[in-house]
Amino acid sequence: MNITRLNRPIVCLWTARACKRYTTETKPIPEQKQVRELLVNLMDTGPSKRELQHFLKRFGQEKTDTPTLLSGFEQVKGAPGLKSPKEYVNALLAPSYHQLALTKVEGPFDKMDWQSVGNTLYKLQKLGLSSIVVSDNPCWATDKSGHGELTKRMIRESMTLVESIEQAGGRARLIYGSALERSANASITINLDFIQSALNNNQIPIVVPILTKQDGQQVPIKSNQAILALTQRLVNQAVDPKLVPSKIVIINKEGGIPNHELPGTAHSLVNVQEEYDDINKAFQQNPSWQQNYPSTLDNLTTIRDCLNELPTTSSAIIVPTSSLPNALITNLVTDKPLYSSSLPRTGRVINQAKTTVLRHGIKINSYKDLKDLDLDKLTKLLEVSFKKNVNTNEFYKRLEKVLAGAIIAGDYEGAVIMTKEGDHAYLDKFAIAPSSQGIGLTDILWKQMCDAYPELLWRSRKDNGVNKWYFERSNGYLRLKDTNWVLFWHGKDGYKNVQDYAAIANSIPPSFK
Repeated sequence: MNITRLNRPIVCLWTARACKRYTTETKPIPEQKQVRELLVNLMDTGPSKRELQHFLKRFGQEKTDTPTLLSGFEQVKGAPGLKSPKEYVNALLAPSYHQLALTKVEGPFDKMDWQSVGNTLYKLQKLGLSSIVVSDNPCWATDKSGHGELTKRMIRESMTLVESIEQAGGRARLIYGSALERSANASITINLDFIQSALNNNQIPIVVPILTKQDGQQVPIKSNQAILALTQRLVNQAVDPKLVPSKIVIINKEGGIPNHELPGTAHSLVNVQEEYDDINKAFQQNPSWQQNYPSTLDNLTTIRDCLNELPTTSSAIIVPTSSLPNALITNLVTDKPLYSSSLPRTGRVINQAKTTVLRHGIKINSYKDLKDLDLDKLTKLLEVSFKKNVNTNEFYKRLEKVLAGAIIAGDYEGAVIMTKEGDHAYLDKFAIAPSSQGIGLTDILWKQMCDAYPELLWRSRKDNGVNKWYFERSNGYLRLKDTNWVLFWHGKDGYKNVQDYAAIANSIPPSFK
């Protein structure tokens, strides 16, 4: 029996080379060096066609133009009869639809890092993600100077960021005082006039967390207070939907949230609803973390509170300056973490960029008994996910006998159905509702499943478009002879059970009509 071990596909960089050739052989766009650098950054993310389509849908031209742009992209690959990449390049550099990021820059940095931050913010703006930036420095909180001296220091240090953006080729405006005011009930009121004016003039607004009290006195506040107040104001402004942040970004020195399960690494993806308490507990159990990551828990709480206000499609990302600009550009293009938390850990370099993506996420519940499940909702989820009708009588009759467990996300927005086949765990169904795709739920559920079932198998039809994803997440696979099935397994000992696994995969009855 021929067993094929998993080898992760190598990402081809034809896109970067083709765009480099395009920007050097023709000169339709000024600032060729910056254009080439931006395109190489973008294409080094190795975007798939699906990811590019999603990216262009969010940031490109009108929907009717998207096929033309994708055709141009495919021509770079050498597909016959399609257009050159010129339209694609021009569209990327002049997006017709901007989205908004609310960004905290947590300095101070050295000169090179300031340049990297300014360059990154300018590149994101060119690609369609505009930023409202709140400046920060942990030393401001411990500064013993009076309010007057401290506010001068905050303004002076924030000007470094303005200068770094302008040196990169962008435009920025410093905003403080009148943008943040103290209301009669002691809450923070946000005046958006100056911020909107800057955005409308293609400037990146740099908000210094200085608040004007009712008596006119200017006092410093915590940057995280300003971030939350801005989020609440932007969500409730009801003027322009593009002003509702699609991302909360934190740029710092140390990077993302340390992973207590894999010491020395950072979480790639955090489901805030499920993991917030576990991360706080991990910090209590690792006292050195408080010193090494002094702002992490405050940032985590602020992100939780912001994402609670924002649409479920919004996300947050914490990234160190050492991973700029590629970490943020990759996240912008793919709308995913840099490293999938659902990938096997063995033998892989895990999240070297120390970048953490956070989503509001969803509550996950586990069940062991079929009677505890809402079968109508489960059936509906399976049918919209697989685009087939479930053979309900036979399917649920079988589950009554062999159900090992069900992992349900939210109100049946996702589901994992596991069965016990002899001594082995079998993944019978893995389903995500179309309305819940793109919010990280797939990785969240897959990781929960693998944690609960360290050794498991599943099967997939040989022509299933999802197989590439399965290949990357399995520890091995086998194409079953004389059938249309590919057998996959997860777990370090799976190869020892291939004979049993193959028999199981061949014996499972069809679930759909």
